[in-house]
Amino acid sequence: MHRISLRRAVTATAVGLVATVGLTACGPSDSSDAQGNGGSSSAAAPSADAPSGSSANSSGGSGPSAGNDSPGSSTSSKASTCSTSNLRVTAKDQGEARQGMGSILITFTNTGGNCRMSGFPGVDLKTNYGTQSVDRNKQEVGVPFTLKAGKRATANIVYPFNNTGGSGVRGTALVVTPPNETHHVTVPVAVNLPVSDTDKGHLEVTPVFEEH
Repeated sequence: MHRISLRRAVTATAVGLVATVGLTACGPSDSSDAQGNGGSSSAAAPSADAPSGSSANSSGGSGPSAGNDSPGSSTSSKASTCSTSNLRVTAKDQGEARQGMGSILITFTNTGGNCRMSGFPGVDLKTNYGTQSVDRNKQEVGVPFTLKAGKRATANIVYPFNNTGGSGVRGTALVVTPPNETHHVTVPVAVNLPVSDTDKGHLEVTPVFEEH
């Protein structure tokens, strides 16, 4: 009986130790779970804080700001490309600008809101010998600028001036496409070029520039 009681006591003690160890093991486990849950919350918290939140806001905010027309915004100063429908195009022969070369001034008057212009206009010259394309002046480079409402921009065409004394080639109109546009307008002009095939090829247009 004494041995049995001793064995029971040892068994009870062992069970107590196991239970204590089990409780001790459960304590940190529960604690780490709480910390894990807390860690998840704290990990989620920075996503709403400045570092990750600011990057999300910068990418997400750039969308709305792109359509923000409020005064002072960076996009409010940007204007769309000048459209043909909002430009009044005229052409005037300047006569002989320098020896052997004539000049035609093309003027673009902005009849709409502020818009952007840059580059070369597309130009064809209608003559009694047919239509002739006007090349770009490769020595000049266009500078982008904002054409304000009511303001004007110009481009210049140089052509061989007819000093031969003959009737020459009569230019009657220009077909003008503003820079970065697809719609053209036809404007009257009166110029006279030599008949010579060599001379007929020397037509060049400059980029558009803001008139000051």
